[in-house]
Amino acid sequence: MDDITDVQKVLSLQWVFGLNKDEKGTVHNLSDGKRKAIFYYVGHTAVIYDVDTHKQRLLQGHRNPIISSCMSEDRRFVVTADLGDDAMMIVWDTYSYLPIKSISISMYDGVLDMDMTPDAMYIVTLSKEIPQYISLWEWTAEDGTVPKLSAEVTAKDLQTCIRFNPDDTTLVVTNGLKRVIFWSWKESSWKYYSPPISIRDFKQPVGDFTQSVFIPGTELAATATVDGDLCLWAQVRSEKKTKPTDKTALKVVRVHNSAINYLTTVGSYIVTGGVEGFVRFFDIQLRILAWFEELNGGPLISISFDRYQAPKKNKGGDDDKLQFTGDEFEAPDFVVSTANAMIIDVPSASFATSDLEYQRGRLLVQGQDQPIMCIAAHPNLPRLAVAGYSGNLHLWEYSTKKVLLLSIFKNLLAHCMAFDPRAHYLGVGFTNGVVKILDANTLEELQSFRSSHDCITFVTFSHDSSLFAIADAENCVGLFRYTHRGQDPRKPIEWVYIGRNRSHRAPITGLQFGVVPYGDTPRLMSIGEDKRLIEYNLIDSDIENGLRLRSAHKITQGAIPTGFLWNPSPVGEDRSLQRTLQQDDEDGLVKDPHRSSADVLLVATNEYKVKLFSTDSSRQCIQTVLGPTYGGPLNKLMFVEQSTPKGTQQYLVYTTHEKVVGLIKLPLDGNPRKAMGLLSHPMEISSAAVSHDGRFLFTAGGRDCCVNQWAVNGEELRVDDGRPIVDHYIDIIEGGKDGEFMKEIIDYFYYAQIRSQGEETTAKRKIEGKIPFTQVPNLMRALGYYPSEKEIQNMTYEIYTKFGKVVGSEDIYIDFETFIRLYVNHRPVFGINKKNIENAFAAIGADPASGVIDRDTLFDLLKNRGEPLHQLEIESCLKSLLGDEVTSIDMLEENITAKAFAENLLGFEDYEESAYAGEEDQAEYSPDEDEEVDEDYLQ
Repeated sequence: MDDITDVQKVLSLQWVFGLNKDEKGTVHNLSDGKRKAIFYYVGHTAVIYDVDTHKQRLLQGHRNPIISSCMSEDRRFVVTADLGDDAMMIVWDTYSYLPIKSISISMYDGVLDMDMTPDAMYIVTLSKEIPQYISLWEWTAEDGTVPKLSAEVTAKDLQTCIRFNPDDTTLVVTNGLKRVIFWSWKESSWKYYSPPISIRDFKQPVGDFTQSVFIPGTELAATATVDGDLCLWAQVRSEKKTKPTDKTALKVVRVHNSAINYLTTVGSYIVTGGVEGFVRFFDIQLRILAWFEELNGGPLISISFDRYQAPKKNKGGDDDKLQFTGDEFEAPDFVVSTANAMIIDVPSASFATSDLEYQRGRLLVQGQDQPIMCIAAHPNLPRLAVAGYSGNLHLWEYSTKKVLLLSIFKNLLAHCMAFDPRAHYLGVGFTNGVVKILDANTLEELQSFRSSHDCITFVTFSHDSSLFAIADAENCVGLFRYTHRGQDPRKPIEWVYIGRNRSHRAPITGLQFGVVPYGDTPRLMSIGEDKRLIEYNLIDSDIENGLRLRSAHKITQGAIPTGFLWNPSPVGEDRSLQRTLQQDDEDGLVKDPHRSSADVLLVATNEYKVKLFSTDSSRQCIQTVLGPTYGGPLNKLMFVEQSTPKGTQQYLVYTTHEKVVGLIKLPLDGNPRKAMGLLSHPMEISSAAVSHDGRFLFTAGGRDCCVNQWAVNGEELRVDDGRPIVDHYIDIIEGGKDGEFMKEIIDYFYYAQIRSQGEETTAKRKIEGKIPFTQVPNLMRALGYYPSEKEIQNMTYEIYTKFGKVVGSEDIYIDFETFIRLYVNHRPVFGINKKNIENAFAAIGADPASGVIDRDTLFDLLKNRGEPLHQLEIESCLKSLLGDEVTSIDMLEENITAKAFAENLLGFEDYEESAYAGEEDQAEYSPDEDEEVDEDYLQ
């Protein structure tokens, strides 16, 4: 996809569930008498939520987690800043919902805190890391993308809070844990003074500082502490001339029994928010005037007031609900956010009422306060289950954006979950190995099991809801069956634990149920980083025998499986399976019209490939296609079917481990224009689910405590751009259509045609634009891709099946377009690099400390393991690599390292510097001490 707007049409963000609960000042009240709205952020998305209409406006522009924000006094502008590579600060218009200005702050490593002057002309920021910088930005000026003033904060105490003086915006106050600094930029440079802090000055011990503000209409400033104290700072009185930054401690008063997290002012009031969840109002003598202590939302991290103060009036006309007059407490209504991921709307009039419900305020936003690790979409209704490390399980109705049910797990951290297809049960797996079966409609716990002592990583049900399988971090698969307790017909039917099997030697990356061909009996398979695809014998598995294996296949060589999908219909370019199914229909062999033998196994690998395998006992690789390369390797694949005016269209939704989700149009053929991807979360993607009707995709961001709801609009995925399809593949070849490498490919293709007719023939040559498939492996090698014998077999099967021929039955000729597709889909995305060679040496037994392997041992492995090389082949390779004078391995060094192998044998001149893009994304697998050498490293 060339246009980012088109990408956002394919997957358009509809709603964001959650709230950033780690930063202070997350929420800003935009209510001004014309609207009732709030601003907040979660992950890398800013949200303007209209309270009256219950609608979100989503502000997208950041690539990294937003960690700070501020708002203009008139509520017109908000500013957001993120932290990370390519950090940005963006000024937004809260009425048009558009970015007004974007400012790069990558040189300052992001912004820790910021503030905006009341007239919205200036922004002041504190950078994130030491050395820390304080910067003033005149963002409305032509050169507003660079700071007007910037200075290093020389205090060794990292400053975490910054505020303008609303009465004199040339004055700024900052504080860290130990120091408070008063700044002035009146003389067009930063001047500062930090008052001395000692027990003698304060007449008592003072805890770490949290936040500071200037008190409007006075020369005073206030600083809050973790002990619950407020420190007042006053202007230094001296016969000598003093500066506005010269402050001294006036007094310290304990106003909370625990830490003060948030400090602000409104009118003449000083307002505090404490860890105990209380909001308190004080005058400048620190006398308490009002308190709000029934909110029950958890520790407060934000307080923000309406700009417009509504006239006070009786609520309901009761005598105990007072009407304010004269000097009594009056303040605008306000919103608070809490560390429990809640935003609460608080009417100031609730202070003078005894109505507890009114005093608790109105809950506007509810999220989870710990990483969200798993989500599951209801199979029939617009409901989404959300759980994670908070111990809470929310059941959302995503059509109304309301929480229907809440279940709390004490001392349990949910890691994965799934609904059964009949919507009776919700299975939840926890980090300590516990598995719970809940009622899907009430979240009532029905049964609980402890079959493992490690984290449950996968949960899945069979299509008929009769079986339930789990995988755990101990590389085991467990099975449960819905049957009579103890398999005794006299006892009630319930979920019974059958057993578990440690079927893998590396982490399991996929667990899927399917069905037998032309039948309705469940099948179960798992795949792991050990490259093995395991099928389980469900029929013979019982309580006495446990979970039994049916077969095990090693389905990849060097590539490590990262994702797995058992799809009930063909998804590849090859349509022979459909033709076979149609013939079976005509012959009356299909017993169930909803089931077919044309199901397929999709395996995504760390080499950015998607491989299609048959589900029969051969586990034949049907097709290999290039997957999306926008982020890391694909780790989750989900099938989506949508009805369009042109008929039913099928897609695959995918996620990567970090940041990227996307859509692939089926059938799979490796065409890069059939796939798109976008940044869905700023960090990892912990879980994803598709709605029952295929209209929505949900993604969970783990540590960002956020769930995003995306509308899936597959029709917006524009594949046809008016060019030949082959040009789409050529686009991703180095240099493109007019590049030097493309010219080489064309030359080699012509040469392959000549060679197939005999290089020395005197007959008239016929160049028809096709080559025999037997020439393809050599042509691939000439272009720098060296397929193994297994890969050549897979390519052979793919091509012969594409043409509807039996492998080896006759010669197949392919044209240039077919070759380009085959080359792009099969060649490695990244070249061989230093890390690959070191991993290979480690896998075949090199010394862990020195990386050395004995020469004779190495060549013995090459001759006898994996795809063995014969002696003549080894001698031929040595001559090709080292020259005709090297005729025997005895002429090589006795001890060989990865570095020596790469430089002296393979001729890598830049071995130490070799690092290819995407190398960090490639998963590693090392054998255990008692495991056999992985022969695939010997290809």
